[in-house]
Amino acid sequence: MRFNLTNNLKSEKGNNNCNFNKSIQSRAGKREKNINENKLKNKRVIFNNFKNNLIKKNNNKEFSKARKRGKKNSIAYLRVTLICLFLILLTIPGAFSLGVAPGRTTLEYEQALDTEVKLSVFNSEYKQMNVEILAQGELADYITLSETHMNFSSLDHSKEFSYKIKLPKDLENKPGLHTAEIVVLESPEESGGGTYVGATVAVVSQVYVYVSCPGKCIEADLDLLEQKEGASITLIVPVINRGKLKIEEAKAVIEIYSREEKIETLETNVNSIEPKMRTELSAQWQNKKQGNYKAKVQVFYDGEKISFEKEFSIGEDIVGVKRVWVNDFVLGGIAKFRILVENKWNKDLTDVFANLIVYDAGHNEISNVKSASENIPALTEKELLAYWDTKNVEQGEYDGKLKIISQKNLAENNLVLRLNENSLEVLGVGQVIGGVEGEGIGITKILIGLVVLLLIGNIIWFIFYRRRKKKKKIKENKEVKEKK
Repeated sequence: MRFNLTNNLKSEKGNNNCNFNKSIQSRAGKREKNINENKLKNKRVIFNNFKNNLIKKNNNKEFSKARKRGKKNSIAYLRVTLICLFLILLTIPGAFSLGVAPGRTTLEYEQALDTEVKLSVFNSEYKQMNVEILAQGELADYITLSETHMNFSSLDHSKEFSYKIKLPKDLENKPGLHTAEIVVLESPEESGGGTYVGATVAVVSQVYVYVSCPGKCIEADLDLLEQKEGASITLIVPVINRGKLKIEEAKAVIEIYSREEKIETLETNVNSIEPKMRTELSAQWQNKKQGNYKAKVQVFYDGEKISFEKEFSIGEDIVGVKRVWVNDFVLGGIAKFRILVENKWNKDLTDVFANLIVYDAGHNEISNVKSASENIPALTEKELLAYWDTKNVEQGEYDGKLKIISQKNLAENNLVLRLNENSLEVLGVGQVIGGVEGEGIGITKILIGLVVLLLIGNIIWFIFYRRRKKKKKIKENKEVKEKK
């Protein structure tokens, strides 16, 4: 019994010791596990912080690079835009011409014995240049220039000079037309080594002196109105009496040929002509088809006769006038005619120029001006410039003729010029070709306005882009601080 009890007590004591050891081991294992989990957690936190800092650092670098790239791209875009705007300004029509006005001065012999004529030279491009002036032609030896050269700065739009003409008395024995030319020549730029570069531009002001014949003599031409297929065409023969005696009766006979075959004979009305005056003889022709024709004209006056020929075309013109207008006109100043010419042909036209002739109430020529010659590509338009000095010209209506002359074609338009104090209207036959009163808005002003608006738009866009980038950077920095 004792033996069994003792054994039982020992057994229970051993079991209790075993359970106690197991409990201690279990607690230690849990503690160690918690420590390891905390260490792992701390390591993850440290790793994540390191990773986030690295990402933010890289992001800041990329943002900085992107910002720099964006800034550079914006500046480059703005530069390209400014260059394009500058090129647009350079290509504005009518900005590249040296001009002189008037284009022609017409004098009677008595006026030209001893007189002075003033001319204006225009620097429409507003560029720095040197200009030479010279006289040439039959009457060059009798002309004295006040200036032989001029210097233009980029601020000079125009300058004036004059010439004196003093004719010999024996010229009175040579009736008819005597001419000279005042040539205004842009000097080419000199480069190193004494050579010259650049194209030479020259414009001409003509000098016409008429010496009256002692008896009766005339000057005549042929004009056509309504040169369209199937339309009734008016053929006009303007006649000027260049003699000292009155012409009692003048009439014209016009023979029309097609391919050397005479197809029509027309007779005009009869008019008388006072000395140094002009009249018009006219006839109607019912044209039936387009083509090229030749007119042989005979003008009979008081038992005398002159003959001449002129070719013309019926149908679509190769060149046409789309519009004629004058901006910022003041009577007594220089009228700048802007003539928009269209090349209707499928080939380029070279050396195209405009010739504007103005007549007074007595049909005497008071102005004859020409534009500089231009090349017009196929199926395009080009603006030509011609200048008319209206000094000593009174208000009213004046007949005019506008010729567009090229190597392939001659287009003529009869005009009426209506002058007021602050306006000049250009009217065609029964229709307004173009007119601008006062301070009109030309194509140049419109283009300059568009360029300025585009430039302002680009500046606003650039400022907006900079502010947007700045706000984005502030937002990024704020987020970084919040996360820290």
